[in-house]
Amino acid sequence: MSEARRRAIGALLLLLAVAPLLALAPSAPGAVRLVGVSLLWWYTGLVAPLAATAITVAVLWRRGE
Repeated sequence: MSEARRRAIGALLLLLAVAPLLALAPSAPGAVRLVGVSLLWWYTGLVAPLAATAITVAVLWRRGE
């Protein structure tokens, strides 16, 4: 397995790990509202999926697939 692929897998796992941390952290940072919607929703509904897509495309593009 290439180094880039290993790093991409680690980054994707990190993206998955952040959501429960936002929800369960003391003082509930995931409950903070931006534009009327909670930060947890922004992360799980928009930021994490876009970041995961960008990471995956970058790794596949680099491999030429």
